Amino acid sequence: MPSLQLLQLTEHGRNLLASRRKALMLASGILVAGGAAAYVQSRFNSKKLDSYGHYNGVRDNRENSDEVLKKNNNSKGTTQKKGGLKSLQVLAAILLSEMGQIGVRDLLSLVGIVVLRAALSNRLAKVQGFLFRAAFLRRVPLFFQLISENILLCFLLSTIHSTSKYITGTLSLRFRKILTKLIHAHYFENMAYYKISHFDGRIRNPEQRIASDVPRFCSELSELVLDDLTAVTDGLLYTWRLCSYASPKYIFWILAYVLGAGAAIRNFSPAFGKLMSKEQQLEGEYRQLHSRLRTHAESIAFYGGESREESHIQEKFKTLVRHLRVVLHDHWWFGMIQDFLLKYLGATVAVVLIIEPFFAGNLRPDTSTLGRAEMLSNIRYHTSVVISLFQALGTLSISSRRLNRLSGYADRIHELMLISRELSADDKQSSLQRAASRNYLTEANYVEFSSVKVVTPTGNVLVKDLSLRVESGSNLLITGPNGSGKSSLFRVLGGLWPLVSGHIVKPGIGSDLNKEIFYVPQRPYTAVGTLRDQLIYPLTVDQEVEPLTHSGMVELLKNVDLEYLLDRYPREKEVNWGDELSLGEQQRLGMARLFYHKPKFAILDECTSAVTTDMEERFCAKVRAMGTSCITISHRPALVAFHDVVLSLDGEGGWKVHYKREDSSLQSEGRTELIKPSGTDRQTDAITVQQAFTAAKMDSAFSNSKTQSYVSEVIAASPSVNHDVKLPIVPQLQKDPRVLPLRVAAMFKVLVPTIFDKQGAELLAVAFLVVSRTWISDRIASLNGTTVKHVLEQNKAAFIRLIGTSVLQSAASSFVAPSLRHLTSRLALEWRITLTQHLLENYLRNNAFYQVFHMSSKNIDADQRITHDLEKLTTDLSGLVTGMVKPSVDILWFTWRMKLLTGRRGVAILYAYMLLGLGFLRTVTPDFGDLTSREQQLEGTFRFMHERLRTHAESIAFFGGGAREKAMVESRFRELLDHSLLLLKKKWLFGILDDFVTKQLPHNVTWGLSLLYALEHRGDRALVSTQGELAHALRFLASVVSQSFLAFGDILELHRKFLELSGGINRIFELEELLDAAQSGDLSTDKLLQSQRNGLCAEDVMSFAEVDIITPAQKLLARRLTCDVVPGKSLLVTGPNGSGKSSVFRVLRGLWPAVSGRLYKPSNCLDEKVVSGCGIFYVPQRPYTCLGTLRDQIIYPFSHEEAELRELKLYGKGEKSVDTINILDARLKTILENVRLNYLLEREEGGWDANLSWEDILSLGEQQRLGMARLFFHKPKFGILDECTNATSVDVEEQLYRVAKDKGITVITSSQATSCSNTIPCFGVTSC
Repeated sequence: MPSLQLLQLTEHGRNLLASRRKALMLASGILVAGGAAAYVQSRFNSKKLDSYGHYNGVRDNRENSDEVLKKNNNSKGTTQKKGGLKSLQVLAAILLSEMGQIGVRDLLSLVGIVVLRAALSNRLAKVQGFLFRAAFLRRVPLFFQLISENILLCFLLSTIHSTSKYITGTLSLRFRKILTKLIHAHYFENMAYYKISHFDGRIRNPEQRIASDVPRFCSELSELVLDDLTAVTDGLLYTWRLCSYASPKYIFWILAYVLGAGAAIRNFSPAFGKLMSKEQQLEGEYRQLHSRLRTHAESIAFYGGESREESHIQEKFKTLVRHLRVVLHDHWWFGMIQDFLLKYLGATVAVVLIIEPFFAGNLRPDTSTLGRAEMLSNIRYHTSVVISLFQALGTLSISSRRLNRLSGYADRIHELMLISRELSADDKQSSLQRAASRNYLTEANYVEFSSVKVVTPTGNVLVKDLSLRVESGSNLLITGPNGSGKSSLFRVLGGLWPLVSGHIVKPGIGSDLNKEIFYVPQRPYTAVGTLRDQLIYPLTVDQEVEPLTHSGMVELLKNVDLEYLLDRYPREKEVNWGDELSLGEQQRLGMARLFYHKPKFAILDECTSAVTTDMEERFCAKVRAMGTSCITISHRPALVAFHDVVLSLDGEGGWKVHYKREDSSLQSEGRTELIKPSGTDRQTDAITVQQAFTAAKMDSAFSNSKTQSYVSEVIAASPSVNHDVKLPIVPQLQKDPRVLPLRVAAMFKVLVPTIFDKQGAELLAVAFLVVSRTWISDRIASLNGTTVKHVLEQNKAAFIRLIGTSVLQSAASSFVAPSLRHLTSRLALEWRITLTQHLLENYLRNNAFYQVFHMSSKNIDADQRITHDLEKLTTDLSGLVTGMVKPSVDILWFTWRMKLLTGRRGVAILYAYMLLGLGFLRTVTPDFGDLTSREQQLEGTFRFMHERLRTHAESIAFFGGGAREKAMVESRFRELLDHSLLLLKKKWLFGILDDFVTKQLPHNVTWGLSLLYALEHRGDRALVSTQGELAHALRFLASVVSQSFLAFGDILELHRKFLELSGGINRIFELEELLDAAQSGDLSTDKLLQSQRNGLCAEDVMSFAEVDIITPAQKLLARRLTCDVVPGKSLLVTGPNGSGKSSVFRVLRGLWPAVSGRLYKPSNCLDEKVVSGCGIFYVPQRPYTCLGTLRDQIIYPFSHEEAELRELKLYGKGEKSVDTINILDARLKTILENVRLNYLLEREEGGWDANLSWEDILSLGEQQRLGMARLFFHKPKFGILDECTNATSVDVEEQLYRVAKDKGITVITSSQATSCSNTIPCFGVTSC
């Protein structure tokens, strides 16, 4: 019989060939034309105007993408599934229209590579059929000729395979760049980043969508493009090949089966899109808690809130784990259905379609030996054709499931793009909508409010019908109680909040602040960058009109006494200044920034609360000398001297304006709205504040500020400097890094379970399933050989019985394979749980999280490592472990089977190849560990920049720093893309050799062993039985050797996989080593003495005895500090900014080690026997509002249950009462009245149980008073108050100290204002 590969078939086949080819070419033409039309239509819909350039900058084509978004902005009424596919269509259209010439070139290159791969695979299938025939006939010269061609084809296929992965990776990066830049384009425009996080409320954790959802979506989309292109190409090619030598009915049978199975699968498919979307949402919320812990690490450490934060993190982690278990279960049972119908039962159907023509069709073998040899060659090729066709159609049939999964990402990304675009366009839309009314903004050289109403995003009216004008050269001072709307007035002026009613006139164009109006915020903001970047912020170097020279920097810094920063930090060093500088230093840096910009109007929002009175006066004088008009928020009456107009707010909507007369006193303007004498608490506060400012006069104000209210008597002072004595060394949080093998051993010590626990049972189940899978594979290999034998002998009855066995094996395989995948994923999840709990155990104990961020010599992104890196590590590790078990079992099993067939020689060849291949790959493998670790670090930095943007969104929005922040974020993004591209190139070059050595070349060894077996086979070749036995043996041998080499290939790949895994292992266990060091006691205050001194117990005294205050950077702040604090004698700590006031408290709290002297202090904890309160309670400089209800804010760091138990011990005589919650709430209400915040119970819906974003809702002063409420609730013996009342009014501050004194709390206060208490002795701290 002629060969199939030469297409010399029967006469009937030749007659049908031409018509079938024409029909197939017509169908192919229709498909190609349809694809081209779809592409052209997407390009046309985008209305592209500009030509493509390199990377085709997104900025040039934003209008096109906006049009696509506009056309698809009305999908809210659709179902979730349709909406997801709609979002997917929109993103696909955007990517097609924005990818540019290089993207189109890559896509066309991918198409060309796929077509070339299909052609080479087809040729390889032919050659392997010829090899089977040559081995059967023992034609050695022809065999070696064919094996040479086979090796060349294998190398070409390896090259194409690696190249296709490389192009897919570059497409993924290009897709990510397009989507990220499109999101950034609107996200950073018109303060959309602020509105999303603080005003809109529809999207939580936008950084999760930008930094996590986008790369995952792009990666999976590019892989789907490759797989579907491959499937379409293979489907067309092998349909044509099958029609060329067989009846078209086989095509219809295959299509009918695949379509039927696909329809059944779609009916069973869970909503994977929704599951994926929910999973990413929970992952984002979990990671946000870790980022929040990092941002507020010092405040949480001062409060001792580790347990409370841990409860939030653990609760969110458990919610995430529960959802992941549901997802894994759905994947498991659906995987069994899908594998059975498409993979295993489909393989049985394929066997029938493969063999049927050889029993009754045109491919029935001749009776001669040569005819049977041709049949073996034909059956080999025919098998390849049918299997490839089944795989191609199966891939296309499950594309809907993959699209459903992608739709989960697409929904989240598209929603972010739509909302960003909507919010960034709000100003343009509102200006058009308000053109017919007085509710708009106009441009002038003054600032005027006309009947302006200030309303919070939650609907609370803060100011009603405000009418006020501030001329250029005039200065306005705004006063009022905390939460009365002082900063909110600026939010409306700056466009952060909408202008509900009224008319605003201001300099500049647009609703936002600009260079004519410069904002110095309540909470200092320092960008990541050089010192020069801080001064010119929000400008970049390219935006400077007159470049800032070094002498200019020196002059600016001298004005605020910060010139020492030039010596402390290199000029070009990028620093996170928020961690390096004290609050006062950051405020002075903000002043220098104002001096650089020299605006017409300056908005000063409590921006001098942490500096000395002298510095404040110098600052105000300098601003007036520049000719800048100030609009100032302050609680200091001394500032009245620098202002012409005072605006008083009461928080109930009322307001009052005072104008200063020539005698420096203030008079009220009769035309303004007076505060209603209704007598509410807030209005009483407002009247008190107004009286304090009205009574203030310039001379008396300054005399009061300069006259100390305490008796200056030096009772102790620091000794003189002795330069011969070396300073004690402050130990850094560090530990000698362990080598990788020791870190791997430590990892397995944590993860390797016992036989009797859950993970041990899962590992045993994995081993059992692997053995079962290997046994089934062996039976399938034997079945393949038996099938060939029955065909050769034309034994149809035996073949039918064989099909029944194959169906049973398919059912078993469809259970084993999905179960193995399910257990692998379960193992990854269990390991993630175990490793997370192992790290959190030390991370949230003894302030280790603070030491990691602030005491380590390295920049440790612990939040990224505990979340993203740990998830990736456990997923890869579970795949690696199961990847080790599977090939190990296969090698043992199939090596034994191969020894029975080929003897020791075949086994020796197998092991020799494995050792040589392993040695070769180890030699050429790049350092994937370091490359992967660097990539994860850059991913963490990119995500951190977005999280930092969200945290400081309001300050950045006031500065108009969106463009500056965008430049910084995109700079990190470009660095990430460049490194990812470098990693892809290294994987591409290595992948060619890796795939050739581990996947392709072993096939040639298999053919060599087959030839050796055929040459040594004994028997009469003319007998049909002998030919059948030989055919069976050759087919079985090929399967056995292939399985053995596949197993060895997996073993060889383990080295590369382990190298890639090592980067994650190093990052995770470097963190573990630092946490162990933090818990070892080297930096702990456990060494500090808490015993008796001078007859006083440590519970009754706080004493510093010759303690050096030294920073982790080895800077001496206070030398041999000696001071005693006894109950009833409070202490005031003063000194210039950066002199070490807060650092004294850090040493006292144990955040920094006391490296010399002795320190006695009470316990921080509540003694179970002594229920009067804890020993020390810290109220930190930076306010911290925890997650939870209003009740949780006051009782922090206690949980609700702990607070109730404490109240029982204090007031319930130890008896459980149903009214415990009422007792607790009654006491908390009294505390709110003490700090004048009881109006929160009425203002916020839900009362005590209102669960809101308190950091966004409360003003800085309200947050500070909430911190004092915590102090009063815990009622300690000593209260550490670190600049924690500088944003409150004078009368409120005095009341807070009176309440503390009445409660018997001895306070140690750090403050610039010496008038906070007339009874507090003071020691000064000066910089050394």
